[in-house]
Amino acid sequence: MHDLSKLVSSNQALSAIEDLFTPETYLVGGCVRDMLCGREPQDVDIVTFGDAKVFADKIAQRFSSTVFWMDEKRGVLRIMLRKKGITIDVSSPKGIDITADLKKRDITINAMAYAVSGHELIDPLGGLSDLDHGVIRIISEESLKDDPARVVRCLRFSVVLGFPVTASTMTALRKYAHKVSTVSPERIKQEFMKALCDTNGSRFFTLMETAGLIDAFFPDIVAGEKETALKGIRSALLLARETDGLIYGAKYLLPGSETALSQEVEAGFSREGLLRLAAFLFGLILHMDSDDIAVQQEFNPEQGIRAARELCSSLRFSSRAASFLHQMYGSLNLVHEIFKHKDLPVRQVHLLCEKASTCLGETLLLALAWKRSSCGFNKALLDHAGLLERTQGIWRHFIAVYQAQKQTTLVDGNDVIKALGISPGPMVARMLLEVEAARAEGVVASKEQAIEHLQELALTDTDAS
Repeated sequence: MHDLSKLVSSNQALSAIEDLFTPETYLVGGCVRDMLCGREPQDVDIVTFGDAKVFADKIAQRFSSTVFWMDEKRGVLRIMLRKKGITIDVSSPKGIDITADLKKRDITINAMAYAVSGHELIDPLGGLSDLDHGVIRIISEESLKDDPARVVRCLRFSVVLGFPVTASTMTALRKYAHKVSTVSPERIKQEFMKALCDTNGSRFFTLMETAGLIDAFFPDIVAGEKETALKGIRSALLLARETDGLIYGAKYLLPGSETALSQEVEAGFSREGLLRLAAFLFGLILHMDSDDIAVQQEFNPEQGIRAARELCSSLRFSSRAASFLHQMYGSLNLVHEIFKHKDLPVRQVHLLCEKASTCLGETLLLALAWKRSSCGFNKALLDHAGLLERTQGIWRHFIAVYQAQKQTTLVDGNDVIKALGISPGPMVARMLLEVEAARAEGVVASKEQAIEHLQELALTDTDAS
């Protein structure tokens, strides 16, 4: 473990306010844990037995920042150092002394304090020992009873820190899992986002199953015959793990996609975190009606989109997150059809690029994980090399052909309206897409050829009707 006094003095933010700490003011919780692990804390928690507002004002003044009440009822103030990427919370104590305060916290490794002025680590609950052994242990069942959000929080720490949950703690988590429904969706959402954005984010779902939380968050999907639901959960876990592995190798499989995956779909939630959620939810949906592997090769996009919309609504995810899931689920069957071809069908690939658009990277990774996980442990059934080649071929088309054509179109909407004598509407967009697909196939290469192709399509439509 690390010398806290040296870490405080060498930390750019903490060293600037080190002299403000009095014997009645402490660093507490996650920042102490992180420093003991050798990590730079991004969230600094301070407990003071003096006036919290006065102390927070002194910190804000030192950094030429501002302070605001995060939770006035609980006496929590916040200073945000945006340029440093650090948040400092100053709060009043939860007990008569620092030991009593620490005993009201969630897990032992978060129940340590450091007296900066006296260079003393205060560890009444064995947090340092649990940190040494790398385990997640609750302080008491009472802490879960007081705040059921800690059930999910324990799982999140297990994922992010890579620590297993002790058997006794997991038993307690299962006992209070049903209470999670009483917690505000916004708080649960925060735990989901932090866990799923971790590089091993799919492990969160495994822990949720062990803790008995799947029913709490996906009640309609896992309802029904118990054995079928259990098979569905296990298959969804396998799909999520496959997706995790593909995310890890995305920069080699789909060069450039890793940049998009790291982007936030909403504050604090990356696209790769959303992809992990999409994979698990997708796996559950595949097994809603049957555990027959043949049935699971077909996906009902409307069912998936509806389930995604309901989940996003219940956990208060943004409309943008819901839109991303809509695009992914709406494009999966088309990828699945393309995968059946030994040689890529250019027209279908181009239509897929349009349909999935900016979500194509996630859609391809999810489709590939679906294909791989559907073979279970018998990977001999899978044409792995051919599948990777087709996946990469689609991606190359997206980068080299689709995006390039988007920059220099042959015709626009006005050209379509004039050439076909039609009114503005959905048909214009459809015809434009048909022209670009034909262009990708090499059927048209100029504006004149594009208009001629449009007229032929219009005649075909007329004959068909």
